[in-house]
Amino acid sequence: MDMKKIALGSAALAAFGLMACGEKPIEKGPAAITANSTDDEKFAYMLGAQFGGQNFTIIPRQMGEELYQDAVIQGVLDDVKSSKDTNFKPQMIPDSLQAISQRYSAIARKRYEETRPDSAMMAEGNGEKIKAYIDSVARAQPIAKAPASTGAAITIAADSPDNTKFSYLLGLQFAHQFIGIGNQFQTEFDVDYFILGIKESAAKVADSTYTLQLPQDSLNAIGQRYQQKLQDLRAAAIKKQQEEEAKLKEEIAPLRGDTLANGMPQKFNLKVKATKIAVDKTIATDLENLEPFANKPLLVMYFSATCGHCAHAAPEVLAMAKEFAPKGLITLAVASGGNQKVGIRKFMDNAKWDESINVVWDESRQFGELYSDGYVPKVYVVNPDGTYKMYTAFESEKEQLKKDLADLVSGKKVEWNPEAPKTEEKK
Repeated sequence: MDMKKIALGSAALAAFGLMACGEKPIEKGPAAITANSTDDEKFAYMLGAQFGGQNFTIIPRQMGEELYQDAVIQGVLDDVKSSKDTNFKPQMIPDSLQAISQRYSAIARKRYEETRPDSAMMAEGNGEKIKAYIDSVARAQPIAKAPASTGAAITIAADSPDNTKFSYLLGLQFAHQFIGIGNQFQTEFDVDYFILGIKESAAKVADSTYTLQLPQDSLNAIGQRYQQKLQDLRAAAIKKQQEEEAKLKEEIAPLRGDTLANGMPQKFNLKVKATKIAVDKTIATDLENLEPFANKPLLVMYFSATCGHCAHAAPEVLAMAKEFAPKGLITLAVASGGNQKVGIRKFMDNAKWDESINVVWDESRQFGELYSDGYVPKVYVVNPDGTYKMYTAFESEKEQLKKDLADLVSGKKVEWNPEAPKTEEKK
């Protein structure tokens, strides 16, 4: 009897809600460190304990206020949710987050300045005396109490206290780092254990007699195991990258064709692979490469979803696309291979891109290898015959770009004659 088939069959029934009458699916219990806890759960707990222990100790001294634990946890939960659901947004917009960050940075600078010794003490040059003075003044500075934790969900409103907003901001930052660490380990750590570590470390900061579920020696041991694991993953990633680069160079060799003086291809080879994100159905319903865009006047933007300059340029590219679309221009945005679909869609949403822009993902990295030097954004105007002009400095070249687009849609060919790279003369 195949036990694997039985297990899979049960899982499938559970997934489709076809459990036997009266049988309930197993619900996930609250996070707790037990003898059966996995290393990943312990590591997530360790990260939370580190983040919480450091920040619940240091931040109040710097800012003059204790962190509001419930707001911190809400920030963690909201950031994790927004990373999985592009339709979900954190409760504070970026401008508000930046404003509260600047406000508390100013408070920290003021409190720091208040601990500085006078010029006479500084002139003595007695390091121990100076340190003792700074420590004494810092300990004497007041620290306002935060609301007691109730474990309830927090709603951030315009009139919420600044400390609530600041604590929420730190929670967003904690989660962002937590997710980033998970990405380094190529896994998704359980946020419940991360939150458990934060809560328990905060309790220990408030009461030094509080005992964490994992003692310090166990935390150190799990940290060392994962440090070694990360080194192994990095070594494997480097090897894989080298193999992929070699394979990619073989793939693009027949696509390059004749080259310009700067070594780039003379023409856009639209046989490069492309992964569909959002493409006009009148152009391509089943996209595998960029050939559906052949023989058309094109405006192409090569971007990364994590690039601030790209985010700044995106609305202006949309405006150009809308302006020249009635005259026959097709606009194509190519997301670099290092992105993920969820990040690309979030970038599109933030830029308010619509059907005016066809978006694809350079998952194969062929486009970037052929037409970019690794820096973004890059913008290209492509003639129907495949010849093109590249713009590497969007902000300073956008007026020329608009003129070239006007020429393109009026039937004039846009020309580009890049110079060969300069080489040092041999002595």
